[in-house]
Amino acid sequence: MPRVLITGGAGFLGSHLCDRFLKEGWEVICLDNLVTGSADNIAHIRDPRFTFVQYDVTNYLYVEGHLDAVLHFASPASPIDYQELPIQTLKVGSLGTHKALGLAKHKKARFLLASTSEVYGDPLVNPQPESYWGNVNPVGPRGVYDEAKRFAEAMTMAYHRAHGVDVRIVRIFNSIMADETVVVFDDDLMHVGPIEPFADQSVRDGRLVAPRRLYVPAFDPRTLRVELRLANALIKHRAEGKDAYEVRTGYGRRIRVTGDHSVFRRGPCGRPEPVPVRDLAVGDDIALPARLPVVERDVRAVDIVDHLIRRAPEAELWNYALVSADLASLVEPHEARVVEFLAASGRFAGSGSLRNAIGCAWRKYLGHGALPLPVAAALWREQGVRWPENARLRPYTGGGGVEIPNRVEVTNDLLWLLGLYLAEGCHVDEDGDYRLLLGSGQRQLDRARRIIESHFGVTARIVPADASRAPQLSVDSGILVYLFRAVFGVTGTAKTARVPGWIMQLPLARLVHFLEGYREGDGAQAHYPERRELTFNTVSEALATDLTLLLLRFGIVASVGKYATTFERRYGDRTFPFWRVTVCELSNFDILGWHEGVVQTLDATRSGDLVWAPVREIRPIEPTGYVYDFSVDGHENFVAGIGVFAHNTYGPRMRPHDGRVVPAFTLQALAGEDITVFGDGSQTRSFCYVDDLVEGIYRLLGSDYVGPVNIGNPEERTVLEFAERVKRLTGSTSRIVFKPLPVDDPKVRRPDISLARRLLGWEPRVDIDDGLRATIDYYRSRTAAGRRG
Repeated sequence: MPRVLITGGAGFLGSHLCDRFLKEGWEVICLDNLVTGSADNIAHIRDPRFTFVQYDVTNYLYVEGHLDAVLHFASPASPIDYQELPIQTLKVGSLGTHKALGLAKHKKARFLLASTSEVYGDPLVNPQPESYWGNVNPVGPRGVYDEAKRFAEAMTMAYHRAHGVDVRIVRIFNSIMADETVVVFDDDLMHVGPIEPFADQSVRDGRLVAPRRLYVPAFDPRTLRVELRLANALIKHRAEGKDAYEVRTGYGRRIRVTGDHSVFRRGPCGRPEPVPVRDLAVGDDIALPARLPVVERDVRAVDIVDHLIRRAPEAELWNYALVSADLASLVEPHEARVVEFLAASGRFAGSGSLRNAIGCAWRKYLGHGALPLPVAAALWREQGVRWPENARLRPYTGGGGVEIPNRVEVTNDLLWLLGLYLAEGCHVDEDGDYRLLLGSGQRQLDRARRIIESHFGVTARIVPADASRAPQLSVDSGILVYLFRAVFGVTGTAKTARVPGWIMQLPLARLVHFLEGYREGDGAQAHYPERRELTFNTVSEALATDLTLLLLRFGIVASVGKYATTFERRYGDRTFPFWRVTVCELSNFDILGWHEGVVQTLDATRSGDLVWAPVREIRPIEPTGYVYDFSVDGHENFVAGIGVFAHNTYGPRMRPHDGRVVPAFTLQALAGEDITVFGDGSQTRSFCYVDDLVEGIYRLLGSDYVGPVNIGNPEERTVLEFAERVKRLTGSTSRIVFKPLPVDDPKVRRPDISLARRLLGWEPRVDIDDGLRATIDYYRSRTAAGRRG
């Protein structure tokens, strides 16, 4: 097995090289004194072929066994680092290079030096080819870094010429880094569902982490208490070539992840330890949440018109009209604008004289106290005219139909009805037929009818039971269909039904009424308190997940199982799958009292807010095109799948506050501070995605070329353009201000990569924005976490 030593292996770039060499089948020795590197950058590596040694490369260096390659990447690399650590920077470039080269000579190993574009200084040639000698000030503030690298290159070539050491030199130009069902709070709005649609929407919005704040449930590694934590970043990366697995545990939980993604195993001392799934074994205990904190939001009323105007297309608004005796006095002063709007709408074409038709419509609106919803929307947006509190909503076409109040109070009775409807309701919406249907027991239907008639003022019919079916409640109203489907979010096909996020976030004293309604509609056992077992059934796996999470809000851990049933009279031997959510051994089985506290006795070990469930099965699956992670500073875990804690393996590894352009501009933009551009911003820089950079380095090591090779992005951008790009991608309102140019700040920086193209067949492939967005998000989260701490 080939073996490589990487100095500075716990740094930003070194850690990615450790990953790459392990992936390629190498044994890796990572050497780092952790002055600027971080153990967090390599914490995800759980491979017996990987060894970390905390050591200073400027001291005597020896390694047991053979070595095939030595990669010298140890060095402070940012202006802040090498100006605070000038002597260390010079020593690692000189003594460190000397010791690493001596080791390579002794082991007859190939040596690769990480040099830098800084060897060109403030170049007088642009772009910079490898043959250019540079324009460097050896006694300026940047000289300690520039000259350390220039000396390292000279030492490397001297060892090649004098001792025959097989060497490679890579001149690195600046780099940037980006690296199932989840629970995430986007600001205060809860998302429970697949991560990819959530991430894709963020990408369409031009970000991977919104300018808002993202929170996920995570456990504190010290206290083992589950709490909401700010997510540093939502990270999206390709899964090409990766193994993937589905892990199933006790309590019916599962999670689907790549093999190098970690879950938390119960360690020897009972503490959670992250372990890659490929190293997990059947019988291992892994962590499940025993509690789910949320951002509580109580919804006491909904405004249907407000929802329609904000979310429905204008063509759909013409289906509805506002009705109120107080409407005429509000809109009469705006007659001219209403007439203008109606004329432009095209709704009165072909009706004779346009003026007469519109005048007739206007008088009818005033006389009847009714207004088409698009007109009301226009007056609200343009003139600030708000509809009356007592307004009602009815169909516009034909001037009649069922009216319901526009403002609907969300009472505990209504929450009960919504739970009942989610369990046993459906809707019809086709060919002009709009109807809510609800099947359940007679007692439940009688209560449901009273609630519908008192809240909406509409008639609900109950169709008696017959030999083939239970009694059924029916309500004919297109507006109610819209209300339940689009506003309340409780309709859908049986297999796609979900608990809406706004219900998941209700205070517990309100949430119990929804859950009790679902229990009654679901037809749970009549004697469940005596049996000490309560079940909830559904044909939707997603809804089973939602119910599991909802129960965790009360600190109740449910089991989830897939079953099958038959309906022999109607379908013969055909089986129908369904999911059952089961709750056992509670101190109180009265759901309506759960908000006051309920205790559960579990047949499992519990540590704080973690429950340890044994792994029942690990099976290989096909990976998706992309995989995702949340980075959660200080906790590094989140809830995924059907309630399993996942460990964040892939986080950005560039440090904030390191003095370079990327963090400087980004941190200023995120804080709303002035973005400081030195000089007039005409100086140029180039930025290369880290995966591209690692690929170039790996190809260079395997090549036959001795001498420096530029690896970087040949796309040259001005610092001012870069500041504007950061401002746009962060959504910042910061000003861009200009300050005097620092001493020796290079005016241009752009690699000529002709040699890399010709020798290595290499060039960068990742667009700058794709990498920069995630890096911006990383710094955003760091800034927010610092304020929060």
